[in-house]
Amino acid sequence: MNGQHIIAVDIGTTNTRAVLYRDHAGIVGQESERCATSYPKPGFVEQDPEEILKAVVRAVRRLVDNTEVDPRTVATVVFDGIWQSLLAVDAAGSALCRASTWADSRSLRHNELLRERLDPLEVKRRTGCTLHPMYFLSRLAWMQDELPGVYRRADRFVSLKEYVLGRLFGSRQVDHSIASGTGVWNMHSKKWDADLLAEIGLSASRFSEPVEPTFVLPGLSRTAAGLLGLLAGTPGVIGTADGAATHLGSVGLREDRLSLTVGTGAALRRRMGAPRVDEGSEAWCYYLAEESWLLGAIVPDAGNVLAWFAANFMAAGEPDEVLFARMNELAASAPPGCDGLRFLPLLGGERCPEYRPDARGAIFGLTLSHGLNHIARSLMEGLAYILYAAYRMIDPDSSTEIVATGGILKSRVLLKIVTDFFGKRLWLPEPLEAASWGSLLIARKAIGELDSLGECERFIRTAGRQEPDPEAHRSYRSIGAAYDGLRASLYGSETARDFKEAAP
Repeated sequence: MNGQHIIAVDIGTTNTRAVLYRDHAGIVGQESERCATSYPKPGFVEQDPEEILKAVVRAVRRLVDNTEVDPRTVATVVFDGIWQSLLAVDAAGSALCRASTWADSRSLRHNELLRERLDPLEVKRRTGCTLHPMYFLSRLAWMQDELPGVYRRADRFVSLKEYVLGRLFGSRQVDHSIASGTGVWNMHSKKWDADLLAEIGLSASRFSEPVEPTFVLPGLSRTAAGLLGLLAGTPGVIGTADGAATHLGSVGLREDRLSLTVGTGAALRRRMGAPRVDEGSEAWCYYLAEESWLLGAIVPDAGNVLAWFAANFMAAGEPDEVLFARMNELAASAPPGCDGLRFLPLLGGERCPEYRPDARGAIFGLTLSHGLNHIARSLMEGLAYILYAAYRMIDPDSSTEIVATGGILKSRVLLKIVTDFFGKRLWLPEPLEAASWGSLLIARKAIGELDSLGECERFIRTAGRQEPDPEAHRSYRSIGAAYDGLRASLYGSETARDFKEAAP
């Protein structure tokens, strides 16, 4: 690179972040923009693709202006973006509708019809994904029925990241990682699954060309470069999904460590050297990069449930940072176990460890002696319980170490509750911007700075750790047994019985 810079753009659910990396100096600047999510109807979770594009432009432009970086020294711009966002675009790449996100469940009825017609296990063996409303097959079937005009006019069906890259670079490609999270991409052939698409009358021509995450895009158009403050012709690197980038940036390619990300949603990921399907499990398998794969679990409701609590039970009009600081104070003031109060944070259904998209949140054990502090802490404990159940699904022997990333690092209370619930040490990454760091490693491989991603281990560091309290863990085993019983009584849960030996 000879002193040149790389810009990494992380298109997350809540924020878009742009960071500037300089060789031998690391991250030398960063900017972020909030991304709004709307919930127009029950089950509908949407984002405006134009607003996402504007967030990318604003974050990058402010980064370039505030760091006063010479655009001539920017070697490339690399991108990561959320899994399972979906929108229709016309032949010019313009959006025909708002994007539905990974949390959208409007296609539940269509998904159940597909599960009756198809073999979910066979679908999973081919795609790494089960039949679930978060994946594209049922969502496209819903669009076909409910938005027929949009469906007919669509030239392609794309993710938010594809939309942004199409507008900035004229790209018509999708990286293997984003494609692997759609549920209609065959993980063995690395092509769109023609047989599955035929079930809803589509062909591979209605989707972008799948390529490796290190694929180099043609240069920025003059118009896009002017908006970003960069030079026309600056190349891009297509990058990977944000979860894959986070794993790479915090764990690398090690198989003895697992990444735990708690942001808007939460996910646990474990690297595999080949695609893998665990029959009888809701674990998914997505692509990372360079023939590395991720076995993982998702908990759809995490930071979004905390945000829901803050918006509905705390003073309106306060900045998010103030609200969450107050929420942490409330939770810290309540005792472990919340004097018998239990909160199952399944407001958007359950994806892992069981297939229950119809599940809903529940508060149980509420009495006149409980206050707002008990509710705040019980929400965090309920989240820790669901995270632990998902963790045991992909690491039943509890053999791997865990690196924690995401918004959980901003809440010492939640971090301690999760650590004590797991009874395991949680490592903290350095730098904290794990997704951007992983994208930077992808970019360095793409431009020839690294011969392979196997070299990334020397760039992966930890900044500290959170140790579990043995006495608190013993207490949480008893609390976990109570949660097991509550889940079983509400939903007939048979998967998670991790605390059965503890006294309820």
